[in-house]
Formats: sequence, C-alpha cells, structure tokens
Amino acid sequence: MEVRFYDDVTDFWAVTKDLYEAEPVRHTTVLSVVHALSDAPQPDAAPPVLVSLHDDEGALSGAALCTPPWPLALSGVDVTDVGPFVDELHARYPGLGSVMGPRDVAESFAGAWAAAADCDVRTVLDLRLYRLGELTVPVVEGEARLGTEADLALLSEHWLGFSTEASPYRGDTMADAEAGVRRLLALGAGYVIWEADGVPVSSAAAKVPNAGASRIGPVYTPPEHRQRGYAAAVTAEAARWARQAGAKEVLLYTDLANPTSNGVYLRIGFRPVADYVELAFDTRS
Repeated sequence: MEVRFYDDVTDFWAVTKDLYEAEPVRHTTVLSVVHALSDAPQPDAAPPVLVSLHDDEGALSGAALCTPPWPLALSGVDVTDVGPFVDELHARYPGLGSVMGPRDVAESFAGAWAAAADCDVRTVLDLRLYRLGELTVPVVEGEARLGTEADLALLSEHWLGFSTEASPYRGDTMADAEAGVRRLLALGAGYVIWEADGVPVSSAAAKVPNAGASRIGPVYTPPEHRQRGYAAAVTAEAARWARQAGAKEVLLYTDLANPTSNGVYLRIGFRPVADYVELAFDTRS
C-alpha cells in the first residue's frame, strides 16, 4: 500500500472527493471539514493533515484528515489498511493526539498506534450517528428565528456552554466560541434560535448541505431553560431548514452517555445509523 500526504486541500480533494461523496452519511464529518478548509480557511490555524491511501496498482483505497488539535477522521479508512497506514503516519506525524471514526476502524487504529507510539488509549466520547426519517415537529411554547451576526454574543455563549459540557477537555474559551460561530455563519449555516416570550432559550446550527447531507450541531439549551421541550423544538426547526436548503439526509451525533438527548432526537424522527468513538493517545509516565 502507498500512503500519500498533501499540503493543499484542493489537491487532496481532487483525489478523494469521489470516495467521500459516495457515502455522505458515513463521511459527514470530513465533508464539513473540507467545506470549512476550502471556503473559510483560518490563516493562523495549524496545517491540516491530509492523507490518501492507495493499493499496489495505485487505485485509491482510503483517506483520512484532521485539523489539529481536532481528531484524525477515520471514516474513509478500511480496517484492513490500518496496519500499514499507522506505520507511515507515525513516521510523519508522531505527535497525533486523537482519532475519531466508526468504532471498528477507530479501535483497530488506536491499538496499532498505541503499539507504535508506546502510549495509552483513552476513550473520550462514545457517539451515535443519527439520520432523520419522518420529521415530527413537537408542539412547544415559542417560535423559531434564524440567528445572524447580531446574535454573536448569545450564540457564542451557547457554543461555549455546549463545549464546556460536552467536551470540557478541549478547554474552549469565549474567543474560540466566537470564532466557531462566525465560521458557521460565514459558511451559510442555518443557526436557529428558539424564543419563548421573546427570550432566547435554545439554539441549533444546521450546516449547509454538502453532497446532499446536512449535519446539525451544536444544539444547546441553557440549564435554566431545560425540561420544557426547547431542544426538540429548535432541532426540529434546524432539520426543517436543512431540508428546505436541499438536504436529502439530515444528520447529527449524540453522546451515548447522555440518554436525555438521545431520547429527544428519537422522538422527533431521528434514527440510529452507526456508533462512532473518539479515542485519545496519552503518553505513558
């Protein structure tokens, strides 16, 4: 097997686009990342890791990418290619911090990486990917509107609240949250705000459809407004926005450790597709 590395996302995408766009549900994370790298690049960001895998005849057999410090996305890697891929990647990027992908591929990769890097593997998040079937719009007090740049402060607070609760290990700051919201708005996402009696009580972002698929996230309701159906309502409106924007598939990830959110999404029509996992590599002391 041959492993090829790229410095430019355009060159990487020219080689791997057909692989990823053939299965937009499985590869939803990669499609979003490439869209952001292409249409809203961050000049101060660390260079992305862009890799394609090829068989002995030179035909494309897989691909992976990450934008440090985010995990390496492994949805495009076949489990049978993990061994030689790890060998080549470790020689080039020995400091890889984490991976995320379908459970079988991610766990196989992590085992091989731990052996090559002499490190420990830690489970960060157990995730489930859902796709929307028939949308059930709940009856909830309030109404939806689309957020704009004028809502930056509110949406940034929600972004930071979501990140702090779902991924506290990332250590996001308000500046990180503001940058994330600005980036989503710049990319044309439908950032839906639910208001009750004129008060913003929940928000959900739906990304612009890419290869026919849109993924929702983040979804956040401040603690003082929970248990009133607002998360279900705002997610349903974000899903409706995505479909009106042309999405054939509307997707989202949930944390399996949070049965409440999983129940919310099932009730409005989302159905499980596959389990994913994020695994981190810790230096042995």
